[in-house]
Amino acid sequence: MALGGLVGTVAAAGAAAGCAVLVLGMSHPAADRQPSHRPADRAAFTEPTASIPVQLPAPTSHPASRRAVPHRTAHAPTPASSPAPTPTSTAKSTRTSTPTPTATATATPTPKASPTRKATSIPAAHPPTAAHTEPAAKSKPKPAKHSHPRAAPRRGHRLPLHLRTGKATRVITVVAASTGSTTARLQAWDKAPGGGWLKTGKSVTAHVGADGLSTSPSEYKSATPIGTFTLTRAFGHNSNPGTSLPYFKTTPADWWISQAGPLYNTHHRCSSNCPFTQGSPNEHLYYETPYYNYAVVINYNTHPVRQGAGSAFFLHVTDHQPTAGCVAIPSGKLTRLMRSLKPSEHPRILIGVR
Repeated sequence: MALGGLVGTVAAAGAAAGCAVLVLGMSHPAADRQPSHRPADRAAFTEPTASIPVQLPAPTSHPASRRAVPHRTAHAPTPASSPAPTPTSTAKSTRTSTPTPTATATATPTPKASPTRKATSIPAAHPPTAAHTEPAAKSKPKPAKHSHPRAAPRRGHRLPLHLRTGKATRVITVVAASTGSTTARLQAWDKAPGGGWLKTGKSVTAHVGADGLSTSPSEYKSATPIGTFTLTRAFGHNSNPGTSLPYFKTTPADWWISQAGPLYNTHHRCSSNCPFTQGSPNEHLYYETPYYNYAVVINYNTHPVRQGAGSAFFLHVTDHQPTAGCVAIPSGKLTRLMRSLKPSEHPRILIGVR
């Protein structure tokens, strides 16, 4: 109680003159030191703690106040150990001598340890986390495929003859040095994916008409027609060598009509009482060997048929002599060429001068 009177005196003096309080505290060190050694006085300091819990909700709602309490608690022994506490330090010790709320505040951080344990347990619960990166490593080659653009479709060349090809993806060119030539170079071509044409196999020497090449052939001259013509059917004295074109094996009843009339430039099979002459100028196909051992029909003067404009033009086996207007090559070359001809490719033969 003497200390309480002293505090009241100091407070009253502070209100009158602030500097006098400091002088008064320094002039009575013994009076200040006396309460710090009396247990009864220490009990007097703890009495105000009964009113402190009323003020605790404010620190609870503000985490900053809870963090400040442990700091002040660490300095709580200052009033007991200080040899000469001033009234100001006494007020500080009064606020900090609240161990009960301090224990409550320090207990609250305990739940924070559990999230820490959960965070550390995540890698333990999923050890194969690194394994999930393996598919990513395996998937790296996939973008590599897209990093290299696909090769552009192969492009071909221009044909040696500037003639119409229509729907053809396979053509045969027969190129002579001049209209008076009796030989020419025959070459097969396939249409290139990127446009143009690609050579197929090697070129071969072909024999053509004895009167060379003409844009207006007829029954009265042995000239090979110039132009572009479809190849849709084949025949021969021998069996089909493997072509996909419609093929018929000739018999003694097979004829190709070259006489004027409604049957001009057509194939007919008749053995007796035929509506055409069974002889010249019609061709008895079965007996025309080796020429017609294998042959492909060149569709010249077929749609429409013009009387006298020429008939019976074929790609057939050569005897190494000029022809009456057909195109002739060696038998082995012809059969290989026939095997490459397919209706789906709409094959054509282009005949001309370069």
